[in-house]
This record gives sequence, C-alpha cells and structure tokens, in this order.
Amino acid sequence: MLRLLRVKNFALMEDVTLELEDGLTVITGETGAGKSMIVSAIASLCGARIDDDSIRTGKKGAEITGVFDIKPSIKKKLEDSGIGTDSDIIIRRSIEKGKRQNSYVNDRMVSLNFLQDIAQEMVDLIGQHENQSLFDRRNHLALLDAYAGLDGLRKEYHDDYEDYRGLHNKLNMLLEQVEARDERIDYLKFQIDEIEKANLRPNEEEELDIEKNLLLTSEKRSLLVSTLADDLYEQDDSVVEKLSRVKKSLEELAELDQQLKQYSEVVNEILSTVDDVYRVMSSYAEKIEFSQEKLDTVIGRLETINRMKKKYGKSVDEIHGYLKRMKDELSMIETRDEEIEKTRKEIKDVEKKVLVLAGDLSAQRHKSAGDLRKKIMGLLKHLGMEKADFEIRFHKTDVGPFGKDEVEFYISTNPGEELKPLRKVASGGEISRITLCLKTLLSDVDKIPTVIFDEVDIGIGGRIAEAVGDMLAKVSKTHQIICITHLPQIPAFAENHLLVKKEIKGDATYSGVTKLDGETRELEIARMLGGKDITTKTVEHAHEILKKRKRA
Repeated sequence: MLRLLRVKNFALMEDVTLELEDGLTVITGETGAGKSMIVSAIASLCGARIDDDSIRTGKKGAEITGVFDIKPSIKKKLEDSGIGTDSDIIIRRSIEKGKRQNSYVNDRMVSLNFLQDIAQEMVDLIGQHENQSLFDRRNHLALLDAYAGLDGLRKEYHDDYEDYRGLHNKLNMLLEQVEARDERIDYLKFQIDEIEKANLRPNEEEELDIEKNLLLTSEKRSLLVSTLADDLYEQDDSVVEKLSRVKKSLEELAELDQQLKQYSEVVNEILSTVDDVYRVMSSYAEKIEFSQEKLDTVIGRLETINRMKKKYGKSVDEIHGYLKRMKDELSMIETRDEEIEKTRKEIKDVEKKVLVLAGDLSAQRHKSAGDLRKKIMGLLKHLGMEKADFEIRFHKTDVGPFGKDEVEFYISTNPGEELKPLRKVASGGEISRITLCLKTLLSDVDKIPTVIFDEVDIGIGGRIAEAVGDMLAKVSKTHQIICITHLPQIPAFAENHLLVKKEIKGDATYSGVTKLDGETRELEIARMLGGKDITTKTVEHAHEILKKRKRA
C-alpha cells in the first residue's frame, strides 16, 4: 500500500506531504482546490507522463515521491534488476522544464516501462486513467479463476502444460537433429577418434616440460657436475685434501687441549658430507644423457597436447570433459529414433491429462461466470445502473498456459446499446462504478493493494451515493482505498478524511492538505451539504450523517 506521498512544486502544490493509512481515505475540497493534483501525482508514480505545464509557476522543476509497502513479487523483480530492497519501495519522479523526465526506484534510475510494470501490481487508478487493471482483458481470466476458486486446478493444469510444452520442444529438437544426423555423426566420430588417439594423461604436460628442460640442459649440467667433482675430490689441492689437512691439524691440537676435540669432530662430519656430495654427483653424472630422438619425441608430444588444447579445451581435464559430452551426444544421436518414439508416446500421455484438465477448467469457468454475472448485475442496479447489462464472453483457443479459454468482460450501460468490451466504456463515472462492483466481488482475490477512485460519484446522489460509500467501505477491508469525492454521504464511510484547500498568499496561490477529525470533519461535510454558507442546520445534518454511519 501507499504509505507516504510527497509532492514538490507540482501544479499549485509547493511542498505537500501526505501520510496515508489503511482502509478508506476520502479526499474532499472545493472545486478547483487541487484534489485532482493528488491523483495526477500518484498517476505519475505509476508511470504517467508529467507535462511541463504541471511544474509550479516560477519553479524550474517538480518532484513527486511515494513510499510503498513491498510485495514479494515486486521484491523479486527489483532483485532481478539489481535494485536493493528493504521493507519499503521508494518511487520518485522528477522533471525539469525542457528536459527529460527521470524515474527512480530506491534511488536507482529506471525506465518508464519498468516503472509501469511494477506499478500495475501496486496501484489501480480508477477513472480516466490508462493503467486500470480491469481494462486489460488479460487480467479477466485470472480474476474469474480466482473468483471461482480455481487456483489449485489452474496450478495443476499449468504444471502439466509445462511438461507438455517441454516434451514438444524436445521432440522438435530431436527432429531437427535427425535432418543433420549423418553429418553430425561423422563430425563427432572424428573428434572422439582424434582425442582418444592423443591418449592424454593428467599432469602429462607438466612432466614433459620437466623432461624437455632436462634434455635441453644436459650439456650444461654435465659440465657443472664435472667441475664440482674436480673441485671436491679429483684435482690437486681439492676440497677433500684441504679438509683432510685441517682435520689432522685439529686432531693434534685436540691432543694438546681437550676443549678443541669437538671442533675436530665437526670437521670430520663436514668431510663425510663432502664425500656424500661427491658420490651423489658422480652417480648423477652417469645418468646425464642427451638424445636428439628423445627430445624430438617430447617436443612432438607437447605439440600434440597444445593442438588438442586449442581445439577442445584449455586443459587436459577440459578436453576429457569435452570428450565425454561428445560421446554422450553421439550415443543420443545413435539412439535418436528410439528417443523420438518414446517422446511422442510421452506427449500423447501428457496431452490427455492436459485436455481433461483444460476441459475441467473451462466447465467451472462457465459455471462461475454465470454466477459472477448475476452478482455484478445486482450490484449495478444497487448503484443506480438499472438498465446496465454485463456479460463474460468466452473465446475458445488452442490449449495454452492457462487452458483453452480467453475471457473478456463486456458491458452495456444504456438500453438498446450493444454490449462492448469494458475497456471501451466512455464515461468516467460509469467506469468507476462498474469497477467498484467488480472490486467488491473480487476484493478477496484481487491482489492489487491500493485502489484510487477518481470519479466514482459523478452523476449520482442520495441513496446511490450511500450505496457507493458502503461498497467502498467493504472493499477497504482488504484494500487501501483512496477516493476523491464531491458527495457528503461518502466521507461518512471513511476511516480517514483529507481536505484539499486553496489559499492565496500575496501574488501566489497554494494548495495544501489537512487531515480532518471530529468537528473539522463535521464542518467539511456541512460545507459539502450546503455550500460555502454553513448553517446550524447543515452542521446538524452533517452530525447526523456521521452518527448514523457510526451506528451502522
């Protein structure tokens, strides 16, 4: 629901903030005070375009902000679009003279189409406005199904229909693949054969790189090992000879001073370690070999691996994964005829279920449509439209996501006129009252939380005005209703009453909004009863209207 509306520099409103509540809120005020500005402001939050003429005189731009409770379906749309969400959704529209209009959702700029898409799930504007949900015939079937309590059957059907559609897609894919089967089989076999012949092993490339490096450095390694052997042991005055002399000298010293014995042992260990290093290097030298043939083999193998990587994957693991997919596809293609027949049989089985469920849906829809028509006709008469006729028309289609029916609401408001689609009804007052009837009957299943009625009381009064107020009050138990009204009977049914008042200060005109309660509410209803000259009698009448409603 709409929790807060702030309007800045829009028409006669300089800076107006409305805190809106649950239930029925009526907005009243003298003609020209600016009641329609509030509706226009809310319409702009729903994606209606703002004219430059709407910007307050002397100001460069206008800004309208609305704070709404967030619905789960809206939250998902916002998250899918990368828009952060919390407990509220904040919609803002801004316009500067001669420049583009900007739309924001939670401070993220969005397109007008996106704004309209989410707004149609949050607000229903009833009157001369384009985004009335009941004017979109695509909503009529869903409303009829909800009224008939068909949600469970509709879901069962939809699940089976999705299976049916998925099997049809699978069959079409299989049939398309059959046409190019022979060519594809040859291509797959070639790829599989090439990869299998390459016989790639995990970690093989790393091992070959090491082996290649050793072969290329064999000469240098042999020279280094030879130099080490000479320095350690084989040449005159080698490391071993020098250490042997050091050892002998330390042993003689240790006989003279026992404290030096430990250092003699250290040198002895060093000499032993050097001897170990010499033996390892000698053994290592014997293993060093160079084979051009072996080097060519290693390089050739590495080239094979690189070629496979360029064609089939970035690593050996990826190549093996690709090989598995190719084998799976080949297996599927080679058994395609069996798969086609199996899929056709599955389609027949699911199609039977889909057709039975579609028939059940259609039968229950026709039954409920008659009941809904009777109730709508009764409510229309109750609202003074005795000559109106209402009808729910069906059009059979091929089975689709929601069955085999298309539904549209038709109405005639005057005797002798043919029934026309609801969206083609011209009168704003009639539109509002028809919609009120539908909202009354569908209030428990209609999921749009906020409904704005702009012209619901045009051309009516007395008993019918009370009937309208009573209906608005009933619908407000499940929806937030905001109603612009000129009739004194309707505010008596409201939980909340807002007064729009125009004031002239100096050379400027301002429209403001005040919340009414108690005595101020009585006075406003008295004004609506008798005009500007409020008398004791009109105040008493207003008091009686409110008292009567309170007793009811």
